Amino acid sequence: MSGWQVSGTRVPTMVLALVCLGNAATCFADTAYARLARLPDWSGMWENVSWIHFTEPRQDKKPLAPNPPPLNPEYTARYNAALDAARSGNPINDPTANCVWPGMPRIIVSPYPSEFLFTPGRVTIIYEYMSQVRRIRTDGSPHPANLDPSYNGDSIGHWEGDTLLIDTVGLRDDTMYENTGLPHSDALHVVERIHLVGPGELVDEITFTDPKALTRSWTANWHFRRHREWTFLDYVCEENNRNVSVGGVTGVSK
Repeated sequence: MSGWQVSGTRVPTMVLALVCLGNAATCFADTAYARLARLPDWSGMWENVSWIHFTEPRQDKKPLAPNPPPLNPEYTARYNAALDAARSGNPINDPTANCVWPGMPRIIVSPYPSEFLFTPGRVTIIYEYMSQVRRIRTDGSPHPANLDPSYNGDSIGHWEGDTLLIDTVGLRDDTMYENTGLPHSDALHVVERIHLVGPGELVDEITFTDPKALTRSWTANWHFRRHREWTFLDYVCEENNRNVSVGGVTGVSK
């Protein structure tokens, strides 16, 4: 007989429907949380074990094959200028040096741990780095028609079995993929497929599409290791803000 698990007891669908007629709010809460209970276990803190550069993936600190982005000529020139400036000892200003949020997708490769929270209609990802939060709507709502660009964009998602698919748009163009200065445009579209590949390992399969900056889609697979015993520490960038921007160059205040 079909039905739902409600408070640990399997209730036939017909009986549950009759109960819902009398107490719709409680019924919705019970069934919504019952659905959450069937999702995969992603509890604990997750450590990035694939490094902090999408262009230079690693696995457990071991370098893998380089992952160069398929930039068009305009963005190739911008990226090369950033690399040349860093090599000359005058790196372009990194906004995070002044406690400006890293934004998406750079927050994914943060070296600090992250945590997933599942609630009805939403998945929330919390990062220790700068106390950042990503909110992914899983209630079936679409992206708004007119989005104001933001650091972490607008994210919607749904579950395909045990895989969470996240679709993110509406990103600011003054953030970077990573601290090498790799640029993107405001047309960047990020699709993630996140799933377990073992009891203590999570993989985020990422596809970047950017018609203004990329000549084709660009992909990266990022791995995370579970630590059930870890807890977040405070990350207050403003407490030790020593980096300053002088003429667009990151410096260190005395």
